Amino acid sequence: MTNSRGGKKDLELFCIGNALVDVYARMDEEAAASFGITEPVQHVDIGRIKNILSTLDENTAVVMTSGGGAANAAKITGLLGIKTFFTGAAGDDGFGALFEKELSSAGVKLNLLRKSSPTGICLSLKLKSGGTRVAASPSAALELSENDIDPEELKKASLVLADGYLLYRKDMVRRIFQMADQYGLPAALDIGSAEIAGRYAVEIAEYIRRYPLILFMNEDEAAALYAGLHNREPGLTEQKETHSFFKSLCKEKFPVIVVKLGERGAVVFAEGKTHHAETQALVPFDSTGAGDAFCAGYLSAWLKGKTIRECAELGNSTARLVLDVAGTQVDGEKIKRLGVGG
Repeated sequence: MTNSRGGKKDLELFCIGNALVDVYARMDEEAAASFGITEPVQHVDIGRIKNILSTLDENTAVVMTSGGGAANAAKITGLLGIKTFFTGAAGDDGFGALFEKELSSAGVKLNLLRKSSPTGICLSLKLKSGGTRVAASPSAALELSENDIDPEELKKASLVLADGYLLYRKDMVRRIFQMADQYGLPAALDIGSAEIAGRYAVEIAEYIRRYPLILFMNEDEAAALYAGLHNREPGLTEQKETHSFFKSLCKEKFPVIVVKLGERGAVVFAEGKTHHAETQALVPFDSTGAGDAFCAGYLSAWLKGKTIRECAELGNSTARLVLDVAGTQVDGEKIKRLGVGG
């Protein structure tokens, strides 16, 4: 039997990131445009999102669920039986209460800082003509500070997971990794977007060199990270070249670099080897949160001392379940049945 990396600790995974509520609704293209929602993805102020929400009714099939990359991962790891803690900031409002209830119901222990600003919302509009438009406002989530991180909780953990969107606040991410290193803990980072990967490529490379790190990204993020480090255009980078570079970085126990390939599974670079894990291709109902679920499954298996192949397989399995629903509004019993063992 493999040894559990989480051991018999009271806490296994410490997650920190944006506490958001994902809202899914249907809307025609003209109505979306009337609110200024014209781009595939855009950031808007929370007031505009609230205005849009006030116009929705039962005919728009509104679905609301907790969101944010690290929060999604925390929710899934909690359902998988991992002793999980989440730190984030939300408003003292109904959306904050919804967020807290969903994570608590999944077995996650929270330090949810209540701020004066409204809870952040990510609004996903499925257009009746086809396609999706996303309007996001982190709002209160951005008020999380370094001082909100509880070192007493963090040092109880076996692994620390940081939301990639925290990279916009470089000092906070650096502090998280420094604290984890101080207590002898490895860290994980899920980059979150190609824009982040390119903009903060140098900082990410520094974290790879300085800390024991498990790094997650999708193909677009991988290309952007490589391009950012080599002064290249992401579209001009061959996958073979990118993968060869990542393999060259992963010669020891850490770092571990995981590239999520969607319907083609994932590839993991670790200890000088390349591991491919295929998955079953599905037509997704919604792909939001699938990458976060993969991260959750992988880390859950890792904490239980599983092999790289087993980690990637559980990541693929959890991601498949999330593809069937809006965001991470997944049937908890289905997640629990996947099992992670001891």
